[in-house]
Amino acid sequence: MTGDGLSVLDAGVAGIAGLAGRLEAAGVSYWVIGAGRGEGNDVTVEGLDPSLLATVAARHTSRLGLVVAAAAHRDHPYNLARRLVSVDHAAHGRVGWLALDFDHSIALNANTDTWTGGDLDPAHTEDAIVAVRALWRTWPLDSVVGDLDTGVFADVSRIRRADVHNAYDIAGPLNVPGSVQGDLPVWRQAGSGHDSGAADHLIVEDGDPIPAAGNVVVRLRSADSIDAALERITASAKASGVLLRLDPAELDHVLHEVLPAARERGLLAEPETGTLRERLGLPVPVAPDLTRNPTVFATVPNPGGRL
Repeated sequence: MTGDGLSVLDAGVAGIAGLAGRLEAAGVSYWVIGAGRGEGNDVTVEGLDPSLLATVAARHTSRLGLVVAAAAHRDHPYNLARRLVSVDHAAHGRVGWLALDFDHSIALNANTDTWTGGDLDPAHTEDAIVAVRALWRTWPLDSVVGDLDTGVFADVSRIRRADVHNAYDIAGPLNVPGSVQGDLPVWRQAGSGHDSGAADHLIVEDGDPIPAAGNVVVRLRSADSIDAALERITASAKASGVLLRLDPAELDHVLHEVLPAARERGLLAEPETGTLRERLGLPVPVAPDLTRNPTVFATVPNPGGRL
C-alpha cells in the first residue's frame, strides 16, 4: 500500500523525513510522491519537485519504496531518465516512476510537449517511457569497474547509444550509470489504449474494469470502508496491489489501525528487503534491447574509462 499524494504537506525537510519514517515503520511498501500533479489542481501553489522529496526520504529511510510522479511535459526524457536514476542511486535501488501524461503543477500554460510540440496524451507517454528505459540501459551499472590497480574506471566498450526514434530522437548515452534494479519499475494509468506497453504496473481506479493483461494495482481514493475494499481486491487474482489516496487527516488511523488489522487477517504481505523491483516480484523487461546498437566509443580502446 501507499500514501498517494501526501507530498502536498508543507512540512519542510524534517516533516518529509518524519512522514517517510512513519510510512516505513508501518510497513508501507512504497510511497507514490506527487501523483496529484497529474490531475487538475491549484497550479499557483508552490511545492518541491517529487524527486527532491524522494531524495530527502531516501536519506532518512532504508526500506520504503519511493515512486516519483513525473511527466515528459516540460521535462525531456533525457532529463527524466537522469534525475530518476540519480535518486535511485541515492536510495540504493528503491525508486520507481509514475509516468504521468500531464503535469499540472509545471504546466505554465504549456499544453503540449515543450520539446517536440507533441500532444500530451497516452501515446506520447508511451514514447517517453520507451525513451527513458532505453537511456537507463545505455550505461550498464556493472560496467563500472573501479579498478585502482589498472586505473580503469569503466568498461566503456559496453556503453551504447540509445538510438531512440519515436516522438523523440535521442542518440544517448545517459551520463549516469544505470540502476542496480536494471530498470526502475514504472507505473502508469490504465485505460489509455496503451495498456500492453512499457509500464510494469497499470493503475486502475477502484470499481473500474481490470485489464486482462498486465500487472494491476487498484487505487482507492478514500479510507472509508477500506477493510471491505481490501477484502474484495485481495480476492481478485488480477490485482497485485493497492494504492491508497489519503487525506493527511486519515493517516494516523490507516497506519496505526487499518494496516495492522489487515496484516493480522493476511490481506497484506509483510515488508521485504531488496530493491523495489525485487520486492514487487517484477522481472526486468526484455525490451528495449540495446545489444545491437552502436557502441559510443567505437574507435578508441578505452577513452574516458581511466581513473
